[in-house]
Amino acid sequence: MKRILVPTDFSEQAHYAFEVAVAIARRTGAAIKLLHVIETPAMSDFSATGDVIRPGNLQQVYVLQLLETTKGQMKQLAASVKHEGVDVVQEVDVDKPISKIRRTIQQDNVDLVVMGSKGSSGLDEFLLGSNTEKVVRTAECPVLTVKHRHLHFDVREIVVASDFKREISHAMARFKHFQQLFGARLHLVYINTPGAFESSGNLHLKLEEIAKKNMLQNYTTNVYDDVLEEEGIMHFAQDIRADLIMLATHGRTGFSHLLSGSIAEDLVNHTRIPVLTFQLK
Repeated sequence: MKRILVPTDFSEQAHYAFEVAVAIARRTGAAIKLLHVIETPAMSDFSATGDVIRPGNLQQVYVLQLLETTKGQMKQLAASVKHEGVDVVQEVDVDKPISKIRRTIQQDNVDLVVMGSKGSSGLDEFLLGSNTEKVVRTAECPVLTVKHRHLHFDVREIVVASDFKREISHAMARFKHFQQLFGARLHLVYINTPGAFESSGNLHLKLEEIAKKNMLQNYTTNVYDDVLEEEGIMHFAQDIRADLIMLATHGRTGFSHLLSGSIAEDLVNHTRIPVLTFQLK
């Protein structure tokens, strides 16, 4: 791992994400980029008094002032977390946040995105979503979401939740890397729901086959019964006192995404445990 991207909106959660990114960088030797994207509002052709204005000139002055203010905030953020020995660079840009983040991931060959997540619920969650969810859905590299402060980000117990179909092997190499990075134990878990119930015996054999195929070490196989997959993952993770949840997502978008939902995004919204997602192609 060489490059970690930390998009920030200067919230508490984004600060916690930066702290976690520094902890990971110390273990890997990776460099960190702190990124803030300014999304300017559309400017009207008329002022509040009805006078015609020149939106280009006014917006340019506004953006320049905002850039200076934001650069100051970035310096304060970088100085607020001890990162001696870790290379941290700062970037402030004016763009659409998701477009800029995706472009940075590609251009900088980012290995990991670490983002804060405030979570959401009810109507806000249904209508709006969040930038974090959009990155989870579309990023081409693993995304680690953080909600709370982890003074010592020391991962010992990791949940790997999946239906364990063939494509999971593409993500398993990334998951093994995180396991080895922390010397953690992997807990492979299949959530057995009423709508897709399978024999526990067959499922355990399936999980063992996956583990052997991917040459896993220091792991357990688990079948956990629950009503919904996302609730089962959260309940199992709480039961074993997990430090991290890892899962692969198909990154569905549009109407099919709205109909079927996304377990990854539900977990990002609702669990207190950090979630690492990797999009399957």
